[in-house]
Amino acid sequence: MNWLAHILLSKRDTAYQLGNLLADPLKGRAWEGAPDALIQGMLMHRAIDAFTDSHELVARSKARFEFKGYLKAVVVDLLYDHFLAVHWDVFSATPLDKMLSDFHQESAIIIADFPSKAHRIISRVIETEMLGSYHEFSGFIAALLRIEMRLSERIKAKDSLNHYVPTIEASYVQFESDFLQFFPHLIAHFKSHPVGSQSNHFLL
Repeated sequence: MNWLAHILLSKRDTAYQLGNLLADPLKGRAWEGAPDALIQGMLMHRAIDAFTDSHELVARSKARFEFKGYLKAVVVDLLYDHFLAVHWDVFSATPLDKMLSDFHQESAIIIADFPSKAHRIISRVIETEMLGSYHEFSGFIAALLRIEMRLSERIKAKDSLNHYVPTIEASYVQFESDFLQFFPHLIAHFKSHPVGSQSNHFLL
């Protein structure tokens, strides 16, 4: 799953949400003196990714791209965030706009004491309001383009995110069905996980 899901699948603690979001760019390593809640969020991120990567419904989504591609996991993660934004009210009682507004406001205060790399990443998330753009398909495409620009030349020589768009457009409903079947399983995994929570969360 991508960043929007990681923010939702968190305890009601902004530091925890930040850890869940920062785990990938910081390679799962918190800095000395980082809040315990942030470290827990990083651990939850790892658990979410492991569960997602091994799930048969996610594998089915990847298999819908009937060609060899190195970036299938990246595309499906981001596409599932798009579907999460579209169906947000099915999974959370907190409106998406309020969730993101609160997250941005509280994060802007908390990151004042963060190391420069973590501060820079979260500042960019806040300033660009990228998480709120996933609701529209055009926002999903724009996110793919941003990722494409950051790919190394080695990866670009093997694959391009543009290759995936025609299949997504042709099988949009099927991908959406995969997500809607899968996400409740991921929610259950978060609620039952030792660093997750049965009650302290933003979920229905």
